[in-house]
Parts: sequence; structure tokens; C-alpha cells
Amino acid sequence: MNILNRLALVLLVTVSIAAPAAKAADAAAGANVFNDFCQSCHGPAQQNFNNILLGANNPTAIQIQMQAPGSAMGYLQDVLTSDDIANVAAYLGTVAGVTPSIIAIIEYHHAAFDHYFITGIAAEIDNLDSGRTPGWVRTGKQFNAYATPGTNTAPVCRFFSTAFAPKSSHFYTPFASECTTVKSNPNWTFEGEVFNVALPDATGTCPSGTIPVYRLYNNGQGGAPNHRYTTDLTVRSQMIAQGWTPEGLGPSSVIMCSP
Repeated sequence: MNILNRLALVLLVTVSIAAPAAKAADAAAGANVFNDFCQSCHGPAQQNFNNILLGANNPTAIQIQMQAPGSAMGYLQDVLTSDDIANVAAYLGTVAGVTPSIIAIIEYHHAAFDHYFITGIAAEIDNLDSGRTPGWVRTGKQFNAYATPGTNTAPVCRFFSTAFAPKSSHFYTPFASECTTVKSNPNWTFEGEVFNVALPDATGTCPSGTIPVYRLYNNGQGGAPNHRYTTDLTVRSQMIAQGWTPEGLGPSSVIMCSP
């Protein structure tokens, strides 16, 4: 990996971890925004109230509707912040009674690459376990995540890169600002939002009922970047001892929170 690629990767995985976007959505604040700006057209008595429930726990759906040609919501783009929209989505999640299901995020290791990979996608798990995608073996480690958006959760962006051939790598982030940064890096392809998690606060503290997930970066060892995601403090210590760098919020560098 050349020095420009390495510097780009280091910048993209650290530039926005402490950004305000990392805070969890606030359903109570969202209720106030909804009452101030949305109630007149989307109140319970209105015929189109069900339409707005498509945005339950889904800020992106609300933003798409705001940007739709001829939408009466277009003016809100200049009025509401991204935090306002996330809060409204969280509030709508409580109205809709959305309860996200929990899935297991399975960890694999590729001995030849010395790379780690996580996935909660059933087809991928089957391909890796069956050997149809060769070289990957379960480590025995896993953590939980939400399959769908829920109140006070954030989607996790997944990226893929082959810019470090012959090795490839995946990268995950739950922070909207970091996701935006990586999308602008031509070495990385955005694959989508693959699962959902709660977010730690600025001190790295996870909400009640969740546990910390730690992200560690291999500093480009072996010529290609790789990250490991774990809830196991022993694993975290082992990776740091091998020269990996912890990334996240607070003194323990927490990247996300697992139910």
C-alpha cells in the first residue's frame, strides 16, 4: 500500500469520530419538531399520516420525501437540521411502534490475509461457512445488532475496497459524518447500510441494555488496511499488543453499542 493510500485511510477513519453526529437521536425532541413543523399536514386526523410513518426510524426516507419534486416539505430543507430530521424519525418510530429484531454479527478470519471480517447477512454467512467463498473461518466471536432501524439506533455503513491488491478489505462505521467522508474516498465503494446499532455518547458510554463494541485498526500491516470489531476486552488488548490502534469515542474507544 503506498503512503498516499495509507494516509487517506488513516484520515478517513479518524477525522469525524468525535463529531456531534455521533449522538443518538432524541425522540422527545423529535416530537417537539414534529408538532411545530409537521402536525398540520401529518397529524393523526390527516389522511396522509400513514405516509409519514414510512420515515419511522429512517431519516433518509424523510430527506428523500423532502427532496421529491413538488413536495410541500421542500422548504424544511432550509429549516431543519440533520439532527432535527433524525429526532423526528426516532419520534415516528415510537408512534409506529417499531421494534427492530436482533441478529448476530459473525466474525471470520482469513489466515492468508490475516484479515478479519464481520457480517450478519445470511447469504454471506452461508457462502463463508460452506467454503464457496474460500479462506474464511469463524473465530467463534460475534455480537448482536438490530436488523432494522429502531428508536435511538443508527445504521452502519459498509464499504469495500480492492485498492490494496491482492488483498481486499471491508470497513464499517455507524457515524453519519464518517460515512460521508469515506464515500468521498475513491478507494472505497459504499455497499449500503447493513445493520443498525445504538451509539455511544462522547465519553464512550453505551445506553442501558447495550454493551460496547470496540474497533481496532491494523495500521496497514501486511500492506492492506483491516479493522476488527469486538465486544471482548481480552481480544481488544491482544490486538493492541500486536500494534493495532483502537478507534472510537471515549477513553476506551467505543465505536458502537450492541444490544
